[in-house]
Amino acid sequence: MWTRRTAFIASIPLFIIVASSMTMAGAEPLFSASPGEFTVRNAPPMGKPWTIPESIVVWNRDNVPRIAFVSVEVPPENMVSPGYEPIPNENWVRPYPSSVEIEENSFALIDISLDIPRWENLTGQKWEVWIPVERQPQPGEIGVLRPTVRMKIETAEELPAEGTESTKYLVIAVGVVSVTVALGLLVWSRRR
Repeated sequence: MWTRRTAFIASIPLFIIVASSMTMAGAEPLFSASPGEFTVRNAPPMGKPWTIPESIVVWNRDNVPRIAFVSVEVPPENMVSPGYEPIPNENWVRPYPSSVEIEENSFALIDISLDIPRWENLTGQKWEVWIPVERQPQPGEIGVLRPTVRMKIETAEELPAEGTESTKYLVIAVGVVSVTVALGLLVWSRRR
C-alpha cells in the first residue's frame, strides 16, 4: 500500500528528471559561475601577484540577494584534464573578493590573482586548479549550491626579466634627486 512517504520517495527520480530536462531545455540555473573552464596561458612565475585578464562571473537569478564564498582547491590527480597536473600549491591562486553579496537577479565579478614563485623549475608547467563558488543557503533551505570553475594554468617557458620594474623606479628616483640637487645648487649660487 502506498503511503505518503513512499509516494514522496518515488517522486524524487521524477523531480530529478524534470529538473534535468529544464536545464537541458535552456532554463538558466538560479545560481551559476562562468566560464565553467578556461586556460591562462604564458603565466609568469614572477614571485609577486599578477592579476589575470579573465574574471569569473557569478550569477544570482534568484529573487533574493545571496552571499557566495569563493575558494581554491587542488583537484584530485585522477580528475584533472589530460596533459595537466594538479597545481602544487593552491595558495598561488587568489580569488578576490573571496566573499560577495550578489543582489537579486544580478551578478558579481571575481578577479583572480596568481602569485607563482620565481623558480626556474616552475617554467613550462601545465596545472589545473578548481575554484568553487559556494552559495550560502537561506534559513530553512537544505543543501548548498557549489558550481566549480576549472582553471588551467600554463606557465611561461622562461622567467620574466628580473628587476625591470624596480630598475625603472630607481632611474626615476635618481633623476628626481639629480634635478632637485641641480636646482638647489643653481639657487644657492645665484644668492652668493
